[in-house]
Amino acid sequence: MSRKIPTTIKDQDLVAQRRGEIIDVATRLFLKRGFHKTSIRDIARACPFNLASLYMYVTSKEDILFLVAQQLIEEKARAMAAVEMLDDDPAESFRTALRSYCRIVHDYRPHIRLLYRELDVLTPERREIVMASLSSVTGVFEKIVRKGIDQGIFSDVEPKLVALNALFLCHLWSLHARALRAITLNINEFFDMQSKIMLQGMLTREPVTGRRAGSTGTRRD
Repeated sequence: MSRKIPTTIKDQDLVAQRRGEIIDVATRLFLKRGFHKTSIRDIARACPFNLASLYMYVTSKEDILFLVAQQLIEEKARAMAAVEMLDDDPAESFRTALRSYCRIVHDYRPHIRLLYRELDVLTPERREIVMASLSSVTGVFEKIVRKGIDQGIFSDVEPKLVALNALFLCHLWSLHARALRAITLNINEFFDMQSKIMLQGMLTREPVTGRRAGSTGTRRD
């Protein structure tokens, strides 16, 4: 199945607008009722257009779930591509990457919760696209960790394991928000705690040019 979901509408701006509305409504309903207990009609009734119009933008509930995944994939790719890789300060690069991904997780919490719950609904090909997007994120962390090891700033850790740890530690903000409220107030404090924990486990010494682990200068939300 193609990555691109077909539509009969030629105006791409309108397609983006309508699909954004569908994503917002469907994500809320899927999380509240479950994917299988939510019908296309339920989604159409909650959208600002009718069922016939909805079918101009998607052909099935699975299309809608994949649209949710695509929106998240695109935002993750954009954020991680913008991460500044500092040749002389891999520790700060790691903080920057972790901060960027924490922000994406914060902004797209419902998407992430929904995909953890309903990923198996997607076809194998579409699931593979979602999983490949996770690999692109961990690849950024792996590259930073390898550079830090080569420079003697990071200890001899396994880069892929560190990258996976970073990914899932960020996902905690989406998956266990209620429990985290007892120990942290906002996404910036959560980031500070996680970056400090991870870097303390990797650093062989304090980077000469970097800021101290856990000091981010970020404002509270």
